[in-house]
Amino acid sequence: MKNWGHKKLDSLAKREKIRKSKAKSTDKSKLTLETEFELNASEWNEFISKGYFTARVMEVHKRYAFISPEPNPLNIDTSDVWLGTIARKFTQTHRKERNFVAVGDIVLCRPAKNDEVNLSQDLPSCVIEHRSPRTCRIARLDPMTREREHVLAANVTQLVVVASYVYPKVKWGLIDRYLLLAEEEGIKTVIILNKKDLLESQKDDFRDLCEHYKNIYQSLNYKVLETQAKDCSSNETKQISSIFKNNISIVSGHSGVGKSTIINLLEPEIIQEVETEEILTKGRHTTTYSSMLRLPHGGFVIDTPGIRSFLLEDRDSLSLAYGFIEFRPFLNQCKYRECKHIDEPGCAILSAVDQGAISKLRYKSYLTILTGANGREGRLRSTLT
Repeated sequence: MKNWGHKKLDSLAKREKIRKSKAKSTDKSKLTLETEFELNASEWNEFISKGYFTARVMEVHKRYAFISPEPNPLNIDTSDVWLGTIARKFTQTHRKERNFVAVGDIVLCRPAKNDEVNLSQDLPSCVIEHRSPRTCRIARLDPMTREREHVLAANVTQLVVVASYVYPKVKWGLIDRYLLLAEEEGIKTVIILNKKDLLESQKDDFRDLCEHYKNIYQSLNYKVLETQAKDCSSNETKQISSIFKNNISIVSGHSGVGKSTIINLLEPEIIQEVETEEILTKGRHTTTYSSMLRLPHGGFVIDTPGIRSFLLEDRDSLSLAYGFIEFRPFLNQCKYRECKHIDEPGCAILSAVDQGAISKLRYKSYLTILTGANGREGRLRSTLT
């Protein structure tokens, strides 16, 4: 290519090089600030002696979060609600997450000064100075900005996936994505299949498929509960209550599956709005923000907004396969160490599928996730029939 040697172009090139160099150094400082935001709770005593306090994030909004003091683990005073904002020095950092904090986060706060919060409200205000490292988190790619994560909840002990057989129709691939995340984070999972009364009017092949999936999950030792939340028997209500008792549970699934109805069976401190026909036809979520609620019989529940998409970060075949628990006994038996389990010779996973030790349906879920969030099957070299 011809070098024009134009003085102005040369000058612009130099300025651009300097700008990129400065941007790179600025990015490093931003990453340092982001790292500083996370601080072990063991280092909080010095701050607490100065009037700071430990709290739990109960609800997250775009510019602020509702928090409640937590002087001791799980001793959360939900009747004492503060309006928290992130310390200003962190707000300009290049963060990897949609929000600085998520519901369930344990944070270090200090009472805000009069000029620090520009929100008109009647609640006491505080500044969130640090976040404790998380024990676990449930996250997806932010559908609005793929470069960031959307952390739905943190520091939970249990994931409860709610799906309805129909209206909306069950998405088995979504359940498998949730199970994958829970396995990676070491969280136990419960699957609640709602609207069982509507299943009776469906075609035989669909009912058989639902029964087959239910048997698959139960064979993998996942707890599966069928219910009709809007007309729940006392025995089913007791079963549901026992699932949530003394846990910090996150409840998630598609909009309209009955999450809020199920949560209301637990008699939380705040009753959740339930989907109506008008709400569902207009496509509006009854739960707009994730909220952490105290349960009267012990434990907390986090209700999340209904989701339309659940995009995951790309994973290599080894880490993805490990998230499918039935794959694990065969992972060290493939002929090639970096086997992707697609069509490689000597693949132990493919052999297990052929022999029925691994379900073809679950294997297809693995392939879909491996080849992209949208299951771009054109990238597959071979697929099962």
